[in-house]
Amino acid sequence: MHSLLDFYQTFPTELACIKYLARKRWGKNPVCPHCKADHAYYLSTRNIYKCRICTKQFSVRTGTIFEESRIPLQKWFLTIYLATSLKKGVSSVQLAKYLNVTQKTAWFMLHRIRSALDKPHSKLTGEVEIDETYIGGKYPRSLGNNKQTVFGAVERKGSIHTKHISAANATTLLPEVRSTISKQATIYSDENGAYRRLGRLGYTHSTINHSLQEYARGSIFTNTIEGFWSHLKRGLDAIYISVSGKHLHKYCKEYEYRYNTRHMTDFERFEDWFNLMGGRLKYKELVATSSRV
Repeated sequence: MHSLLDFYQTFPTELACIKYLARKRWGKNPVCPHCKADHAYYLSTRNIYKCRICTKQFSVRTGTIFEESRIPLQKWFLTIYLATSLKKGVSSVQLAKYLNVTQKTAWFMLHRIRSALDKPHSKLTGEVEIDETYIGGKYPRSLGNNKQTVFGAVERKGSIHTKHISAANATTLLPEVRSTISKQATIYSDENGAYRRLGRLGYTHSTINHSLQEYARGSIFTNTIEGFWSHLKRGLDAIYISVSGKHLHKYCKEYEYRYNTRHMTDFERFEDWFNLMGGRLKYKELVATSSRV
């Protein structure tokens, strides 16, 4: 599948979506989400299953982000395809027009999809660049604490990890480095003093001094992570415009996921998302607290 036309031909009906989701979740034998038995049968007139062991009924949506959603799976699938394939993502305003739903509904759908992307990952190895960036706020960072801080670590020929953090100091950054990067890695950073203790923690660490207009010294540079920051910021500004501090981590994970799957085709990335598919994210949990960036 290489285009939207291919997408619609692959999923022409709601039943085609149901069958695809069932296959991705269970393979050949549906598994009861209540008792975990794989002895269920399909009630085609109602598009549900009934477990032969506990006798409870369930649908292909039960226990997934689609549970209790009235939105057809066709619209959900299109949203997943757009959110994972478009380089900078899709806004809830634009998605609402595509799906003929409210902006609030589109916003919630996108956040459900992003919530599936925040999964544990293995530690980064090889040559790893680390850096922090500052997002949002109306004024330069020097004029006040009105920006959100994001930490990033990227393998030069591999994966990236990002995290929304409270501050760019040693207390916050060093534990993040230790939990994210293998001791066998070689770390490159700028002159941030928070990283001075990395050598004592057992890391091989070199720095580049941006304050002296130094941007590369042989293999010592942070151009890879800075390139990712540039793409992230342009995307957030152009597509999402205003992102709350509470939800910034999810947006970072969205961009992180597309970066880490950059060698996949759009449909391979679409299929991969279903391997990450998790449980429900309730709207009340999503909007419990929120602060604008």
